[in-house]
Amino acid sequence: MSMKFLRQVFSRSSRRISVSEKSTRKVQPVRETSGRRSYIDCQSEAGKSLPAALITLAVGSLLLTPFLSFVSSRSLGSRGAETAFNTQYASDAGVEYAIWSLLNDPTFRAQADVNVSIPQTLAFPGTLNGYSPAITVTALPLGSWTVRQSTLVDVDSGGALAYPGANRVYILNGGGRSFGYYNITNDSWVSLANAPFDVLQGGALVYGGGDFLYALEGGNSAGFWRYNTNTNNWIAMADSPSKIKQGGDLVYTGGGKVFAFLGNSDEFWMYSAGDDDWTRQADAPNKVSFGSDLVYTGGNNIYAFGGNSSAFWHYDIDNDSWSTKQNTPAKVSSGGGLAYHSGSYIYGMEGGSNAFWRYTISSDSWTVLTPAPAKVSQGSDLIFTSATTGFATRGSKSTEFWEFEVTPPRYDVQAVSGSVTIDARIEINGNPISILFWDFN
Repeated sequence: MSMKFLRQVFSRSSRRISVSEKSTRKVQPVRETSGRRSYIDCQSEAGKSLPAALITLAVGSLLLTPFLSFVSSRSLGSRGAETAFNTQYASDAGVEYAIWSLLNDPTFRAQADVNVSIPQTLAFPGTLNGYSPAITVTALPLGSWTVRQSTLVDVDSGGALAYPGANRVYILNGGGRSFGYYNITNDSWVSLANAPFDVLQGGALVYGGGDFLYALEGGNSAGFWRYNTNTNNWIAMADSPSKIKQGGDLVYTGGGKVFAFLGNSDEFWMYSAGDDDWTRQADAPNKVSFGSDLVYTGGNNIYAFGGNSSAFWHYDIDNDSWSTKQNTPAKVSSGGGLAYHSGSYIYGMEGGSNAFWRYTISSDSWTVLTPAPAKVSQGSDLIFTSATTGFATRGSKSTEFWEFEVTPPRYDVQAVSGSVTIDARIEINGNPISILFWDFN
């Protein structure tokens, strides 16, 4: 329909004709020319406005219906957009509140850290835009493992690691006399002078300051040796007070002092390098066994796995006394081990599985970390070479050797409001946080 036609229709429909004009045949003068009047018959125009009006109404209805539909749709769309905006805004606020809680609410954060991989509910304080978002926070396992160069020979019962620094991790392979070190930078192994005798069950190795490492022979013997890292030779020291059995271990605390579990007993001894003799200390809370291990964290503090149990203890050097700490998440078995470098954390292998944990000294609590690449067993050991990096052998007559790197705490946060769900993953490294992703649907 052309615009010209529409103009004509509206032009005609705009003319007004009175009832009298339509009902009477009256001639109206229009103009006078040369003394003569001209007339128009109005009856010929009567009745022509009705079709025009009907056409106008028809055109109007055609235009009005889609217009009203458009207005209605816009109105509904605006209300829908407003609802979507409100729910998304509330969900955003829920995620932000979860982050705030992890940074400022130590009770809730500890709850999340202890329950790794288990979503923890967090109540939102009130409502926002008529919505109260449902919030969950899930702590993720920490750390990552990397397979490194395999050891030169199998690691078996009595296997042990020691770190004196200088880019080297020393190893007693156990099950024999093999001894050597791992070059961290080159990811390679170097063989050294063999141990004086076969190192067997209960064997142990520890860095003892300066150029010296100390070792227990194990295998139901009392052999105790010192290795010189400068000259690459072993010498026998004063025998241990009793024969070493399963659970034997050593820990160095500085000042030429080495403490020892002799295995399969509650006896606890201190070796003095200056005097080359042993002094009995306060007995451990219980008999130690498979998986027992000792670790020194500085000052007067030694921590220990009891082995073949969930027992975890603290020893005060100055007071020569033991105390019980929070049990391990599971029973420690063959291959269990502890490691410490600095800071507030002790790391532990469960043994008999691939479970790996971290103990927080300040809160006396355990956190589950990323599992080791495979199950560890007899001869496995763990050592940390920095606050965030360590190494471990698998044991169980294998040559597998792994590196572990600690990652900052990570959490998955979910907030749901109405039909809007927001998922975010955050990383907390001290006070600053990193948003690894933030997604909604």
